[in-house]
Amino acid sequence: MVKTGLMRGSVGFWPLVGQTIAFTAPLASVVTSLTGAALYAKGALPLAILIAVISGLIWVNTPYQYSTKIASAGGFYTFTRKAIGPKYGLFDGLIYLMFEYAILANTTLFFSGVLIPAIFSDFFGITVSKYLWIPILIVFVLIFTVLPYIGIKPSVKYALFGSLLEIAILIILSAAIIIISGPKNTGAVFLPELSGGISPLFEGVVLGTFLMTGASGAVYIGEEAKMPRTNIKKAMAVSFVITGALFLLVAYAFTIGWGPTKMGNFATELIPGLILSDKFLGFPFLVVIVILLFNSVFVSMVSPLNVLGRISYSFSRDGVMPPWFVKIHPKYKTPSNAIAFMGISSIVVSVIVGLVYGPFYGYIILITIASLALFAGHIMSDFALPFLYHKLHELNIGLHIILPITSLIVLVFGVYFSVIPPVFPYSLATTATVILIALIGIFVAHFAKKRGKSIEDIGTIEAPLPGSNNEKINK
Repeated sequence: MVKTGLMRGSVGFWPLVGQTIAFTAPLASVVTSLTGAALYAKGALPLAILIAVISGLIWVNTPYQYSTKIASAGGFYTFTRKAIGPKYGLFDGLIYLMFEYAILANTTLFFSGVLIPAIFSDFFGITVSKYLWIPILIVFVLIFTVLPYIGIKPSVKYALFGSLLEIAILIILSAAIIIISGPKNTGAVFLPELSGGISPLFEGVVLGTFLMTGASGAVYIGEEAKMPRTNIKKAMAVSFVITGALFLLVAYAFTIGWGPTKMGNFATELIPGLILSDKFLGFPFLVVIVILLFNSVFVSMVSPLNVLGRISYSFSRDGVMPPWFVKIHPKYKTPSNAIAFMGISSIVVSVIVGLVYGPFYGYIILITIASLALFAGHIMSDFALPFLYHKLHELNIGLHIILPITSLIVLVFGVYFSVIPPVFPYSLATTATVILIALIGIFVAHFAKKRGKSIEDIGTIEAPLPGSNNEKINK
């Protein structure tokens, strides 16, 4: 069995927090992506986010429970492999790989083809060249690929620093909006009436929950973290509390600042957070927000690229992916080939999708694929969790059965509301996701047949327990 060449014990608690918060991308999410939840919840957006935070607690319980027992570069691949078996774990792991890759591709397309043109158009009255987004995207990807390539320590430390800056600026903006709004502050935004009904409120909750799914981004650093079975779960908990409280504060401030009865218009804007920044704190603060927003997108790309590198490395050492991906850089101790391939190949995918459907619709298609893949992968992880703890003879009815089943049910509703009714371009993304998952299933079946009994060896490497040199977990 191949021994890991990753840099053991190199990532402490706070850098792990940075990895998880960066994956959530607080500034980029609230400045742009709150519009999805607001489209349905409207003036009750704060209520939707409050419920989403509670829902997110149920969501994060699953990776928290896995991380208590298992620490591996494979993340959910190793988690569910130990819970149910190698074929199940491989299938789940490849779905998560699809999710991370789609996140990488859609965010770079959004940044270069949607965000930058919108900023120039809305604030400077400048219409950028139709294809300028392509060279911007290429340069952007090449730049942010460097950090994960040259080491896990500098990338997660930068992620922590960037995340703290984002949090600080969002607190300042939210506080300013709340204070300046004065008597316009109201508790009515925490009542469902402003959403127009329970159904649209629930759809807002589902989309709001997606904002907080980055907490599991640290599980793939399991072989490089210090005291991984302690620090990873703590990092997930701390980052979730921070981002949950932040999203709730910002949702309230933005709703009050925009006007609870006008939130339908909020949902149609590409960059409502920037509009509010300009309105309440003026152009100089807007410039600061834009600079930090670019940094937020940059940092948010470092995190999934760290993840993609480690999933690919884990697959490669198990013979699932070509051996070229298993190479560890002799100086930086990173899966350098895997990181470089994922970063550069995402350029091709983003550009093709952007050219065929246009940057905006291309972004919608890719983010929908990412959402559906995440929901599917997490449903499989929820289902597998009780089996793991049953094997360990530590099964807890509440933590290992009720909470994951509740999470699974919420995710099923999330999938339903993501695909029904079938409307372009979401329907195209749904079809693409179904085809990709079917191809993953075919690949897993072929791989299992080819490997025979030796398939039992995959997904078995993890960080050793304290005081042990053993890397192979019990099957």
